[in-house]
Amino acid sequence: MTFTHLDETTPEDAWTEAGVAELPRLAPDTLPGGSVLVLLAHPDDEALGCPGLLTRLGAEGREVDVLLCTAGENSHPQSPTHTPAQLREIRLAEFDSALTGLGGSITARYLDLGDGGLPARYEEILAEVDAAVSALPAPVTIVAPYSRDGHGDHETLGRAALEVGRRRSATVLEFPIWYWHWADPADRAWRVWEFLPDPAGLDRQALWAHYPSQIRPLSDRPGDEAILPAEFLAHFARGGDTFAVTRFGSADDHTGTGQVRETNDARTAEAVFDRVHTERPDPWEVRTSAYEIAKRRALIAALPEGRFDHILEIGCSIGELSRALAEVADHVTAVDASSAALAEARRRHSGHGIDFVHGTLPEDWPAGRFDAVVLAETGYYLTPVQLEQTLDQIAESTRDDFILVLCHWTGEIEDWPLDAAQVHAICLGRWPDALRLHHHVGDYRLDVLHVSRTVRVGGEEA
Repeated sequence: MTFTHLDETTPEDAWTEAGVAELPRLAPDTLPGGSVLVLLAHPDDEALGCPGLLTRLGAEGREVDVLLCTAGENSHPQSPTHTPAQLREIRLAEFDSALTGLGGSITARYLDLGDGGLPARYEEILAEVDAAVSALPAPVTIVAPYSRDGHGDHETLGRAALEVGRRRSATVLEFPIWYWHWADPADRAWRVWEFLPDPAGLDRQALWAHYPSQIRPLSDRPGDEAILPAEFLAHFARGGDTFAVTRFGSADDHTGTGQVRETNDARTAEAVFDRVHTERPDPWEVRTSAYEIAKRRALIAALPEGRFDHILEIGCSIGELSRALAEVADHVTAVDASSAALAEARRRHSGHGIDFVHGTLPEDWPAGRFDAVVLAETGYYLTPVQLEQTLDQIAESTRDDFILVLCHWTGEIEDWPLDAAQVHAICLGRWPDALRLHHHVGDYRLDVLHVSRTVRVGGEEA
């Protein structure tokens, strides 16, 4: 994503018409007792992304720890009147003033990691965040910029928050800032986010006034334009904070000894499922269970008629569904994180036009141009960000017209980030105009979508 603050912002009216004011309210139990750690890339992030939350916490007498990673000294790189050193001093003073305006008990630590340089220092930041969380009384809530915000510094902190949240079973609240500026409301990723109304008495305009270097021009000369003009600030005048929420754990996950039960995701999948498949070659009895056999037959029957050229199956386990898919495709690429599962799959189903590939998605993406993708009993092993990244990869590796199959058990999922309803909501939101060919909800949910990205000109395919 490439943009500048000088680009025309997505009109706030467009977000309103799309329904941003109708987001579900942040669940009351999202912020239990315990600690709150806020990660900020720049001064003013807190005034835009989470002032309502900070004001609420202050009113409740809660202590908040803040890590400010840069001074935002490169906000005006072409300024003819201010150097980065001067802007550093100005912006840190503005930050101190804004925290005073927020009230409450906020302890801030400045890391001075260099504005614009956070992506190159991810491991250092990860260590800082992990150490800070480990030193705080549990449970811990981590608040950070959105990990897909389009700004490298923001995304680095969001990624670190999610990784430490996974390790420590913390709840992570990601606040979008630049996303509202460049995104199209049709993106729909935001539709699963949650809204926290402002407490009585919060004056956002007065809070933003603590940042004159950002909301007003430094001078009337080119390069000194306001970074946060009124049309951009309109995205933050909705009367509350908006968060992408990832609940990695709960208070019950803590043992009272400072240790937490680790919540899994794609990065732990290989170890988890290697152990599972080593203990039992067919851990879910997919070969013999009447339920699994019926579900597999239902999935194949729900596919559109005709033969596929190349199907991608994400999370193939021991290959039973792969073998069934091979009956309706010239070639199947079946991917799994578990070497043990793949060894069994290859032993039973080698040949038949199936290529079993070891990899952890979304990072280890297989080669190919697919006309169908099957995501079955796998989506809930990904965090929301990992699932979004998987959908990005699907979009890049499929034909203009392709079939997407989603199939997941609807029971309660423990120790993994998502459930069936969340997985399907995120996937359906990515392609809201897709034609739904099949929909079933029972012990499992099955959706079959026809996604068409063919551009039509004058009624003809381009």
